[in-house]
Amino acid sequence: MELSTTQPLLCVSGLSVDYVATSGENITALRGVDFELNAGESIGLLGESGSGKSTLALALLHLLPENAKIIAGNINYRGQDFLRLSPAHLRATRGAEISLISQEPALALNPVLPVGRQISDVLQAHSKLDRPQLADRTKAMLEAVGFADPDRILRAYPHQLSGGQRQRVAIAQALVCRPAVVIADEPLSSLDTATQVEILTLLQKLRRELSLAMIFITHDAGVLSSVADHIIIMRNGQALTSGTTAQLRESSDPYMQGLLFPTKIVGPAKATTEMRRPAAAAHTPPLLEVRNVCKRFIQRRMLSRRKFTVEALDTVSLHVHHAETIALVGRSGSGKTTLARCIAGFETPDSGTILLEGSSGCGRHVQMIFQDSATSLNPGFTATQIIAEPLEIARWRTAVDRNAMVVRLMEEVGLEAVEKDRLAQEFSGGQRQRLALARALTLKPKLLILDEALTGLDMPLRARMIQLLLDLQTRRGLAYLYVSHDLSFVSMFAKEVAVMHEGKIVETIAPNRLVECIHPATRELMEASAQLHAPGLEATV
Repeated sequence: MELSTTQPLLCVSGLSVDYVATSGENITALRGVDFELNAGESIGLLGESGSGKSTLALALLHLLPENAKIIAGNINYRGQDFLRLSPAHLRATRGAEISLISQEPALALNPVLPVGRQISDVLQAHSKLDRPQLADRTKAMLEAVGFADPDRILRAYPHQLSGGQRQRVAIAQALVCRPAVVIADEPLSSLDTATQVEILTLLQKLRRELSLAMIFITHDAGVLSSVADHIIIMRNGQALTSGTTAQLRESSDPYMQGLLFPTKIVGPAKATTEMRRPAAAAHTPPLLEVRNVCKRFIQRRMLSRRKFTVEALDTVSLHVHHAETIALVGRSGSGKTTLARCIAGFETPDSGTILLEGSSGCGRHVQMIFQDSATSLNPGFTATQIIAEPLEIARWRTAVDRNAMVVRLMEEVGLEAVEKDRLAQEFSGGQRQRLALARALTLKPKLLILDEALTGLDMPLRARMIQLLLDLQTRRGLAYLYVSHDLSFVSMFAKEVAVMHEGKIVETIAPNRLVECIHPATRELMEASAQLHAPGLEATV
């Protein structure tokens, strides 16, 4: 793509941002960030969780939270000082000319409005289209981001959609006005690999047709290698270095090597995975037994009394043994999360049986880590309150013992104990997911359900978290149901892979035999994973 040689569309110079913690302490988020973005150019921001990527995105749109402050620097858009625009000018620019694809659509979408209304409202605020035109453009946008049934999605509420479907709605909302600049903050993190390929293809198509400029924020180097013209490496709030993918691969810096080649972190663990994974004896009864479970959801059409049925689970059967990991994979909307919620007791199956150690009712022995940590953790609670709450409910020992347990668990999942008094909203997305893991471990469960729990983590951290989970499995005898749409790391983590499609488990296969898969749904995930293959990442394909 030929880039503009005129004045940059967006120019950022010396941008520095601080957060003020509840304790009054200043926390450095960004320091002296500089870059330029031309029309039609795509810049990738790559870095670990907490490196300042999302803070930069919010600063560019003047959407930082109240406890954040830009202490230095300038943001210049089309020759205007973006930081000095009036509120009315900012509202007219955001969405129409610069838009944001949020990392956490569960927070970005209004829970009490149908998603079609939320998309058309953005279009209505920045155009003079009449109602039929708004409806047509909204439906076309939903089709463009991969919805085969846009009429149903138009009427659905966010809670009626899967995590991946909500992410696609957020992408449609950001692109419906065809802005000049799109800031994509981890836009693929909740999507299955097949949908990731579709969305990347869509974004690249829009770049060509509209000369769309893009700031693509991610922790997946494999995605950036295909979508970004130029990559900026972020670390501790600073732009460490920049260059093309080929240039960055030549660096010997350990931090960049970990981002670009995560197998260098995973390698030692992979060699000993089979040794550390206890084998379940053939005669041993399973820890978890799911027998012919069915679940249907009845939904009502908008402005109508007519109802329709969504078949979420159709005679699903599954076994998980003690100290065993089963990976449950499939496209968004295939029923993975519904099955996980039924096992955890958050949903009641219409028929079928779910047994833990031969008995119905899982209770405290099954804990679930949700896909959207931002909505599963109370934003007004400190890390200590979040982790200690289950212990307080169970009246476990004394407050001193509970605090000591909080410190141990935080350190175990890779959080620093000095952060125990920070609010949940002050942590990055990846840090909140680690906080959710610490909370889930407090009551010493026998089965841990990881519902896309590693999706929001950068590659090096995901590798370290898997090593931690393997160690916990060895020490505590934990069993895992690993719900994911991503085949990366499955071979070192799971004994078997169960593939879901349209509410059914269509294939169960060992990770090292995925190349022999038969069902088209499995092959589709395999092919998409190959297209998104990160440099140096030995995925299961």
